[in-house]
Amino acid sequence: MAHQHPRPIAGGLFGAMLALACGPSWSEPTAPAPDSKAEIRAQQVRPGLHVLAGAGGNVAVWSGTDGTVLVDDGLAPLTPQLLDAVARVAPGPVRFVVNTQWHPDHTGGNEEIGGAGGVIVAHDNVRTRMRVPQVGEAYGVRVPAAARAALPVVTFQDAVSLSLNGDRLEAEHVDAALTDGDAIVWWQEANVVHVGDVFYNGSYPFVDLQSGGSLAGLVAAIEGVLSRADVETVVIPGHGPVSNRAELAAYRDMLVAIGRRVRELAEQGGSLDEVLAARPTAEFDDRYGKGSMTADRFVRILYQDLAAHR
Repeated sequence: MAHQHPRPIAGGLFGAMLALACGPSWSEPTAPAPDSKAEIRAQQVRPGLHVLAGAGGNVAVWSGTDGTVLVDDGLAPLTPQLLDAVARVAPGPVRFVVNTQWHPDHTGGNEEIGGAGGVIVAHDNVRTRMRVPQVGEAYGVRVPAAARAALPVVTFQDAVSLSLNGDRLEAEHVDAALTDGDAIVWWQEANVVHVGDVFYNGSYPFVDLQSGGSLAGLVAAIEGVLSRADVETVVIPGHGPVSNRAELAAYRDMLVAIGRRVRELAEQGGSLDEVLAARPTAEFDDRYGKGSMTADRFVRILYQDLAAHR
């Protein structure tokens, strides 16, 4: 795979995001073109805490007298629009950005914000992966190495915290979830959590096996969030509408059920084609199967993941 030429992106959410992140040579007819008309929508979830949608992955904006902090920063071509939207809810420069993982739809604003003096914070593996080109085999794409200004300058192995604006932000590493560098970000007093792409609200997830992701780690990460969350917790997913504990629990149940079915079929000797024909996702497709991560693509990833761990 590493020696093949990149081919056009396979369409859908993550494919389109990579098309935007990596420039015109990655584009396809269905990929949206970044322009000044991109709609970035703001939603306040707590005083001083907003979610911006429409620039890539969901961006959290935390502001107050001590400054502005972003959790993720969208796609690179949409950074000007993102920063305009940030300024409407949080005037003043961005002091920190916390990346929940390395994908370009979550780190695209790093270069401009880092170049302007913002401090980029992420797990060690986020910096490691961003420093070199990455291959996304599920979509047949390559992501070039990030510019120096885009790289995290504060990295951590297990956890890091920021005490600002009358609250405490805690970023905690979860191992081998969507990638090997995912972070779950909690606001302690506000009772809000940004889970990044550990949760695609309304879609099957993209488990990035090439970046160290796994179904088992993904489920474990969600279990950890559920153990801390309560009915009042605001759950910010990596993509999709702002959510809550009940919807995250239903998402966990879906992952467990499909994973069990795929594993059982594989252990019975089923080939990939036979597992696909059995439609192990059927009961969940109406709710989760309409995004770019189609049911078949999701099952293929799970089959590959489970085969590697049998």
